[in-house]
Parts: sequence; structure tokens; C-alpha cells
Amino acid sequence: MVIGTAEMAKIAHSCGASIEAELGHVGDNDSQASAADGHIPEEFYTSPEQARDFVSRTGVDALAVAVGTAHGAYRFPPRLDFERISRIREAVDCPLVLHGGSGLSDADFREAIRRGVAKINIFTDVNAAAARAAHDGWREGCGLTDLIPGEVEAVKAAVLAKMRLFSGN
Repeated sequence: MVIGTAEMAKIAHSCGASIEAELGHVGDNDSQASAADGHIPEEFYTSPEQARDFVSRTGVDALAVAVGTAHGAYRFPPRLDFERISRIREAVDCPLVLHGGSGLSDADFREAIRRGVAKINIFTDVNAAAARAAHDGWREGCGLTDLIPGEVEAVKAAVLAKMRLFSGN
């Protein structure tokens, strides 16, 4: 995996593009394992040592880390390992990314940012806002294209709310 990522980083950089990689296992909530299932999620988390080695060997510009989040809608409340975020931030010299940010509390977002997360993916929150707008906007005789303006406004509102939260405003 490292060789492939390093090669992709060279290609991206030769084109003036940046590259983000994910290290560890940011699970998905559809198959979220738990200690009750005999799984220990922390076994799949990114270690600071792994992160340092991976960034050094690949040249990636941003690193998505596994610290307790999961892709998709949460079945169980997430528990982020904030201390791990701090240790990884100290170990690498590139922005940290949090995949699976949808559904986290405002306090979790603030603390993750304070500890060094520079980018947060929130697709599920944005997707859900669009779906709610489509549902609420539908009426008899309404077509898909009639719903788009309401969906766009809902997505815009959701994104602006997260931008304000992430910037501290």
C-alpha cells in the first residue's frame, strides 16, 4: 500500500495537485464492530508511529486518521480518542483529516479541531439535509427537478452551519 500511495503522491505533485491518504481503519456504521462483538476498535486506530512513517515514506499532503469515527450514520455514539489526535499531530507535519464526521457533537468537533484536525468530512449530514428537503418539498405533480432548488438551499444551510462551527464563529 505504501508504494502505491507514494507513487500516487508523485503523480499528483507532478500535476500541481495535493493528495490525501487514510491510515488505519475508519470503519463504516453499517457494519460497525463493537467490543460486544469481540472486537476492539482501537486495534484499527492510527498510531502516531505509523503516521510518522507513512507520511515520511509516501509524501502525502494530508492524512485521514482512524481515531474513533466511522463513515455513514452512527448506530452508536462515537467516542473519539482525542489524546491520539494530539499525539499524531505532534508526529506528522501535514494536516490531519477526520473522515466520518457526520453525527459528531459540536463539542467533539471543537475538541478535534483544537487537537489538530484541519479538515472534516461530513457528507452524511449534508446528504441527509438534501434528502429531508426533497421529502418536505414533494407534492402531487412535483418532479425531481422541482425539488432541486430546495435541496440546494438545504445543503447550503447545512454547510454554512458547519463552516461557522468549524471556524469558531
